[in-house]
Amino acid sequence: MSIARRWHALSPAIRRAAVDSARDRLGVPELRHRDRWNSGPTSVRSAIVARADADRHTPWPHTLLSDFARYWRDGVRTAYENPAGELRQRTSTAVLAAALTGEQRYVDEAADGLLLLCEQTTWCWAAHESFAAARGEVVADPETPYLDLGAAETVDVLAWADLVLGPALDERVPGLRRRLRAEANRRVLEPFLTDRRWHWLGLDGHLHNWNPWIHGHVLAAALFLEADPVRRTKAVDLVVDGLDRYLRALPADGGCDEGSAYWWNGPARLASAVELLDRITLGALDPWSVEPLAELARYPQRMALGAGWYVNVGDGPARPDPAQPWDVLHRWGRRTGDQAVMAQAAAHRDQSDAVVGLGRALVALVDDEWWQAPVVPMPLPRSSWLPDVQLLVAREEGGSAAGWTLAVKGGHNDENHNHNDVGSFIAALDGTPVLVDLGQPTYTAISFSDRRYEQWVVRSEWHNVPVVDGREQEAGSQWRAADFAVQDDAGVEIDLSDAYPSGNLRRTATLDRPGQAIRVVDTWAPGTEIAEHFVIAGHPVAHEPGRLTVETLDGGIAELHWDVALGTGQLEKRAVDDELLRSVWGPAVHRLILAAGNDRFELTLTRGHRR
Repeated sequence: MSIARRWHALSPAIRRAAVDSARDRLGVPELRHRDRWNSGPTSVRSAIVARADADRHTPWPHTLLSDFARYWRDGVRTAYENPAGELRQRTSTAVLAAALTGEQRYVDEAADGLLLLCEQTTWCWAAHESFAAARGEVVADPETPYLDLGAAETVDVLAWADLVLGPALDERVPGLRRRLRAEANRRVLEPFLTDRRWHWLGLDGHLHNWNPWIHGHVLAAALFLEADPVRRTKAVDLVVDGLDRYLRALPADGGCDEGSAYWWNGPARLASAVELLDRITLGALDPWSVEPLAELARYPQRMALGAGWYVNVGDGPARPDPAQPWDVLHRWGRRTGDQAVMAQAAAHRDQSDAVVGLGRALVALVDDEWWQAPVVPMPLPRSSWLPDVQLLVAREEGGSAAGWTLAVKGGHNDENHNHNDVGSFIAALDGTPVLVDLGQPTYTAISFSDRRYEQWVVRSEWHNVPVVDGREQEAGSQWRAADFAVQDDAGVEIDLSDAYPSGNLRRTATLDRPGQAIRVVDTWAPGTEIAEHFVIAGHPVAHEPGRLTVETLDGGIAELHWDVALGTGQLEKRAVDDELLRSVWGPAVHRLILAAGNDRFELTLTRGHRR
């Protein structure tokens, strides 16, 4: 039974009690419950309070029209989005410090931030403000607010702040809570209840991470800021239906075509919202057996390479920020009884002192079982095969990052946050990628426009796939893997004849565990011109016909071998001038191009030795 059917199968009395008593049932008390807030992890409490103290000695972030307008002027998004995020972050940190200490100075700091948020002309990010763009303007109209990720993130801060600081705000700044409710209603709840044209609802069948991300925040706003019980119930019912729509669209194998970093803002957002619903029904909803929730929770462990590196597809970074709400995953594992999921989360528990969303942080702080869980190694499965998204990850030995790991993807070229990368692969040595997917560049005005594929990192010529008859892969769902057959648990054979206009290309990629090597073999129709492309992270240290030696980013030595008759090929160095990419790969990456002859090419990767 789906989540929506389970929700609507509950009696009206149970649903009404859940919605009306959400504050008392959630398990997150307001700050007057000092016995609860005075307990908890000392190191995390200290870190949050220290950040709040540091914030109080700096000016508040300001969001400026000139920065907002830069999206239209020169395509820059971060000039506005960064300070907007800093304002939400500082306000959230103050709320947490107020809850943890009960001190009025932090309540006042939180109140200042909350009012600054209320005073913003718009909560929408410039890249999403299509209402203003349709008018040929850059200034958002407060009377026609656009409900996007920025608005959802902001109302979430207001909602959870009201939950834990409500009486303190009434005492210190009477009238602020009324303002919070008015702004939440005008900017979020009213647009959500009255306009069902928002693309992220997925009513047209196109579902992506905006759906659970926004729905989860709307849920908090409805439960904590909506005073009218009829409107509150209607909003929650619509949220449940929306979350259910997203869950039913996800693949049964638990894969995420948006990658491991976006998993935190897709399936993990879904899990947070579903958990909130389960809590307010006192467990009556019991959603955790609904498929594919259990499989979705296993995705992070399946994509982990080790040492902070992950298999990345699309716009996902290969080395995502480790400061994620790992407690969400831990509770998910507890609900589904999956020890490996719990272990994946617990391995990162010491990285969980960051404020990664006010609501998530508050729930984490009162989760004693999470903080008492022992830190254990990541599971690192020996092999993971996701047939729906066509992705295989195989490592030499389960439970260890040592040796080679091979990840191969099929799919198609119209995936969410798409890169043209059908048939591409990642090769990692001791957990560190050597042949890589470059991942997400800094988002600009062209990132999601018809100019997207002007970005070099999303094009197939900067992935580990060939150029066929002088042509790259193109964007579109018609360009896909015609077949993706797994061989044992260590290799695949992919029919790439539908990924290019010509060539009848087939690729076999195999992890040779006994030989401690990776082999990639391409075959094609005679007369086809093939230029093999391989994107390399690290530092080439030796290059000769048939061999390239690379020092990996963690100091290991990898060797690439090919037919010596093909010569040295063309080794290019490209400076990485994008700040986000540079933070992952360093100042430069390399690309090896080999003009392959006849109808077959073979590449072998082995561990090298310092000479």
